[in-house]
Amino acid sequence: MKISSIISFLLISILTILNDNNIIKVDVNASPTSYRGRSPNLRVNLSETNQVEKRQNNDTGGGFSWGHDPMRGVNIGGWLVLEPWITPSLFLNKPDWVVDEWTYGVYMSYQNDTMGEIRNHWNTWFKYQELKDIAAVGLNTIRIQIGFWSVIPLQNGEPYLVGAYDYLKLAVTWAASLGLKVMIDLHGAPGGQNSWDNSGIRGVREWFYNDTNIERTLDALSTMTNEFVKDEYQNTVIAIEVMNEPFPNNPNEVNILKSFYQAAYSRIRDSAQGKRVTVALDQSYQGLYVWENFMMDPDYWDVAMDTHIYSMFDLNLLSMGYNANLDWYCSQVEYLRQSNNIHWTIVGEWTPANTDCAFWLNGKGRGARYDNTLTTSDPLQFPGDCSAKTGSDPSKFSAEYVDYLARSFEIQSWVYEQASGYVVWTWKTEQASDWSMQTGITYGWVPNPITAKPHG
Repeated sequence: MKISSIISFLLISILTILNDNNIIKVDVNASPTSYRGRSPNLRVNLSETNQVEKRQNNDTGGGFSWGHDPMRGVNIGGWLVLEPWITPSLFLNKPDWVVDEWTYGVYMSYQNDTMGEIRNHWNTWFKYQELKDIAAVGLNTIRIQIGFWSVIPLQNGEPYLVGAYDYLKLAVTWAASLGLKVMIDLHGAPGGQNSWDNSGIRGVREWFYNDTNIERTLDALSTMTNEFVKDEYQNTVIAIEVMNEPFPNNPNEVNILKSFYQAAYSRIRDSAQGKRVTVALDQSYQGLYVWENFMMDPDYWDVAMDTHIYSMFDLNLLSMGYNANLDWYCSQVEYLRQSNNIHWTIVGEWTPANTDCAFWLNGKGRGARYDNTLTTSDPLQFPGDCSAKTGSDPSKFSAEYVDYLARSFEIQSWVYEQASGYVVWTWKTEQASDWSMQTGITYGWVPNPITAKPHG
């Protein structure tokens, strides 16, 4: 056994023990998306005096007409960055401590065929025919997740399994052949940017106070930009999102993040060799208003903001009935429009589902807020029945629930097109049908074509 693997295993064991005793200063009961629903509640009026005329031309951002046509897209979640709730089969029948891509790599390094399972996953989870299906319903963009470990060399015994970057290149080539655009999302940064499994390492959030982590993140962005501005990709990559869902805990960390965003912009511009690619910034649970005077024209151009809207991680919204929930989505129109007047603003993750019932959505081994099986300090007074809201067999969903999912999709997609558009989370799942766009198309709660509004 490699010494680095032993060290990695010991580190994970220690982290697991510390997590269980709440010593690590992160919310270990939080889901990967626990805080995503916060920002839309901060419904402030962005200053009209600071609105600027954004660059708008038909070739902005590498060929996609930002500012003219709405982005209509879907995330290819769980493919090149593992998330246990999307593909639980990769995490079932493994020790309880295998909860993310880091620990998955540690565990698989002990096996005779270290790479076999994950390479089979990369080869089979997402295929060219699915891109054709995506294009056929009228979507124009896919957002693909990648971890830093797939892009730049590993250091200090990092146990990640390497090889996903080649599949990202392949996917961009596929998209180019179909006229689809691609938004590349650096989903996992060195040291962990938010402590959730979607960053590649659960329970750890060390990115903010380590200059090496920040520099390596910039290196990953440079590497990707150098690659995807090549002529062979035909201007298919319309944006690079510099980091997914960083979670700053205090004003100092917000300032660190802002400095990184500026440095990331410079790296991408320098690496783009004069070609245009939009730099996408995650609003990072701060509310879009925090970014209203940040990285503005004329000093910065082709900058987009990405906000993620999930109502089920807010207990007040989770307690609402269907109609009240839909009314809340409608209330976000002005919030998004005002941000879009300053930076192109997309909702880069959202779902028609209204509960957190999906198996392991809040992390491997954890339950849900909706039925009070997730340990929280503020359980619901009137918990619901998760068996009626999710699962691998949507034929068991009630007609009322399917109707809600359909109205939710239609309303949210319309709301987000009042800004610069949307990217649904996610294309498919193994068990959570309510979160699967592919399943929604098959069973009718996602319209085909995507712009149809059968519910008015």
